[in-house]
Amino acid sequence: MRNDVKEAVLQMYRMLEEAARRQRTSGDADRGRRAEATSGRHLDPLADLIREDLIAGGFSPDDIFDGKAYQLRLPGWYRRSKNWDIVALNGEDDLVAAIELKSITSSFGNNANNRAEEALGSATDAHAAFSEHLYGIDAMPPALGYVMIVRSCGQSREAGRTTQQTLFATDPVFENASYLDRFRIMCERLRASNLYQAVWLVYADPDAGTVTEPSPTLTYEKFIATITATLSIHRA
Repeated sequence: MRNDVKEAVLQMYRMLEEAARRQRTSGDADRGRRAEATSGRHLDPLADLIREDLIAGGFSPDDIFDGKAYQLRLPGWYRRSKNWDIVALNGEDDLVAAIELKSITSSFGNNANNRAEEALGSATDAHAAFSEHLYGIDAMPPALGYVMIVRSCGQSREAGRTTQQTLFATDPVFENASYLDRFRIMCERLRASNLYQAVWLVYADPDAGTVTEPSPTLTYEKFIATITATLSIHRA
């Protein structure tokens, strides 16, 4: 992993901690890890990094938009619209990529389920919207991108709950899997099923200053390469 990629991830956590410190100082009722996550701008370092590398990979700077300056709403099929974090075009009407940025720092059990439902719903809706000709020029499908940054800590390294009864047997891969493992399984399957074409997964321990990519198919380099390759296909 490049040093600037690692630094962007760690900068995200520094921004979260600073947001939490300000809220504690001001007496804001929005406490704990939720206070950090609702600060709103902690994913900007990742958005900036991705933007820079997409430009280096051939995109025009005028064709990449992020949520800092725009509400990046794309039409939906099962719902009216969906707001994405980064949208990359090839000219005015050719959608090349739509990217979702997510991070999880606490409440790993609930968040694992919520993130899975969100990711599945967003991708299913986007694929349907493209099929129904709602994305401008639609000769070639866009790449859907998914970024997940998970805090590596004692809680996330613990095995998730497996005592809940199900009507039928669950996939054995989840047996005794930690929450980190569950996020890896989810992201690998999102990519393998082609719901998302570009997926980047990171485990980060900001206390130790470590940032790791747990799956060889879910690296930052492959994430960027997939999107820039999609641009080449759209331009061919």
